Amino acid sequence: RTMGEGEKHPVILTEYGIGSAVNWPRIFRQFEQLGNTGGEDAQFYQRIRDRFLADWSLYRMADTWADPDDYLGQCLARMASERRESLNAIRANPHIVGHSMTGTMDQGLTGEGLWTLFRELKPGTMDALFESWAPLKWCLFVERENIYRGATVHLDAVLANEDALLPGDYPVHLQVVGPNNERAFEKTVTISIPETSPGVAAAELPFAIPVFSGDVAIDGPTGRYRFLARFVEGAAATCGEAVFYVTDPAD
Repeated sequence: RTMGEGEKHPVILTEYGIGSAVNWPRIFRQFEQLGNTGGEDAQFYQRIRDRFLADWSLYRMADTWADPDDYLGQCLARMASERRESLNAIRANPHIVGHSMTGTMDQGLTGEGLWTLFRELKPGTMDALFESWAPLKWCLFVERENIYRGATVHLDAVLANEDALLPGDYPVHLQVVGPNNERAFEKTVTISIPETSPGVAAAELPFAIPVFSGDVAIDGPTGRYRFLARFVEGAAATCGEAVFYVTDPAD
């Protein structure tokens, strides 16, 4: 979120990505399905699968997951939330004017891709990218993500706007909602988009507009809380939610 501060020019983040696990047993079964287990890549995945299955037994992972596919499937699905969080940081940075993504597929025997070696999309990842790359999106942040009842959290709301809003004033409703729909915090603010002159670089709006930043005490029951941002009228942005957790010491 602070990359490029103090620089005289905007920043392009030339490579960004985040990896997931690889479902070794499934990948090798797909090689078996093709009748092609003798290739170098298939044998590599088989060796890693065998090492993983040994650890599966050693650490008694069946106490927690139904089987290796259950565990590794959840690992692949985890990529979606990780990409949402990190793309929030990129889109909320007014100094970053572009970024390229790595990677598209799990090349190089790694888990860095949006889809696997056999071109299966990882669960939720495309939805996360669709929302995170929208021309108008919320970038919401909560620090800390786990607190005791009565403690404070720091809330940040940044609007990523790639010339999606017409000039004018836009009311925004911010709130924190508890596990039983309690309103732990509510505030309405206004975003003002000024007129700009076409072709005049000095008049161009930043890609990221700070909307709110503040500390809020949360006095509510144990559970999952959501920091929400919504336009009241005039605009429709994606990604208007960030999650954190509160624990009552009495529990």
